[in-house]
Amino acid sequence: MKRIYRVMSNAIISLHVGQCGNQIGHTFWKTLVEEHGLNVDGTAKDENSHSIVDGKHVFFNQADDDHYVPRSILVDLEPRVINGILSSEYSRLFSKENVFLSETGGGAGNNWASGFMQGNEVFESIIDMVDREAELAPALDGFNFTHSVSGGTGSGLGSRLLEKLRDRYPKTIIQSYSVFSDQDAPDVVVQPYNSILTLQRLMECTNSVVVLDNTALNRVVADRLGLPQASFEHVNKLVARIMSATTATIRFPSALYTRLQHLVCMLVPFPPLRFIQTAFSPIADPKREFVSKTTVKDIMRTIMQPSSMMVSTRSSRSGLDKSCLLQAVAMLQGEFDDRDIPAAYEFIHERRLIKQPPWAMASPLHIHKAPLSPFIKPTYKVSGMLMANHTNVASLFADTLAKYEKFRSKRAFLDRFEREEGFSIDLMQEAADKTKDLLDLYKEINSEAFFGRV
Repeated sequence: MKRIYRVMSNAIISLHVGQCGNQIGHTFWKTLVEEHGLNVDGTAKDENSHSIVDGKHVFFNQADDDHYVPRSILVDLEPRVINGILSSEYSRLFSKENVFLSETGGGAGNNWASGFMQGNEVFESIIDMVDREAELAPALDGFNFTHSVSGGTGSGLGSRLLEKLRDRYPKTIIQSYSVFSDQDAPDVVVQPYNSILTLQRLMECTNSVVVLDNTALNRVVADRLGLPQASFEHVNKLVARIMSATTATIRFPSALYTRLQHLVCMLVPFPPLRFIQTAFSPIADPKREFVSKTTVKDIMRTIMQPSSMMVSTRSSRSGLDKSCLLQAVAMLQGEFDDRDIPAAYEFIHERRLIKQPPWAMASPLHIHKAPLSPFIKPTYKVSGMLMANHTNVASLFADTLAKYEKFRSKRAFLDRFEREEGFSIDLMQEAADKTKDLLDLYKEINSEAFFGRV
């Protein structure tokens, strides 16, 4: 007898902050519109689509005229990106009441301190938008938060909003999708200061952080598509695909992970270590014909490789790995025999693709079949997305800390922060100390004594 699963009445509110956060958010909503059978203005493509079971309500409100409006807040201190979204073909999709643009329009000048201090002046208006959306939600499951940790608005104003969100909604899940600047060629000169200050707020105010490293994103996309350099469009589409796959079990009928809380609790067994890496396969250009054959085993082999992760960790670059996998969830979508999943487990353990902590008593990897959108014909027979809580992500934070300390020792560009009224340089050292504590914890968890400590 075929099992029938329902979609739970939970809602997720999305906040997109700064240029990067709004660009990712725009692409994400394009993906959701397609996956839920909607036109660009939020109306249903098929009048009979209401008979299809899907969870539009998770990310959309239904207006009085029956069109669907994203549960999203668009925030920026300069207007260019949001004005571009509101003048695009998706202009009628978003609620204008949920758009915040600074009256001055001057931005934050790639300065965390400027963004944070401006946040003190404007956060009430933004939180009012969040409160209004929360009141419209049938049951608030959590927040999605997209931003960059390197610039000024996404990092500074984003940090202030995270603090206020956590204060206003202390028991609600906050999951961020946080973009770290290209480690090899950063486009913001004060990136080490901005990143270290933001990292502290991610540690203190979120339940889960999906780490997206521009270095790795560009490398993975360019390698898989055979391009000399990945475009912003390709990278943003990959991030949007990861975001949609993460929530597939919440939006479509499923037996597992029907709430954001379920997924976060599985991935983050030790709350301080909440930084998640992702991998996706296959990655293909939608403008080209896809001719390769996909199987569960091949997909799992690919997404378990360190080089497939969207974070350039030191171990994945050097091939030397003393770190371990704490928890991971692989979500497979497509047409395949359920017996392929046990076979994939066996293959992974035979190849020793997982290194567990010395105190672990069970496999940290969980493989599940995730539902597909009933409105889209799949491009691939099988696709897969991995969310992994792996201790090698610490190397990204160690590199960030090292660059911060190098800048700080020379007092490089500190005057840009000191001139911001109300900002104290002591905040930087506090954030650096918190990062050192985090790195110590990542080292300790590799020891047998850690389990007794917890």
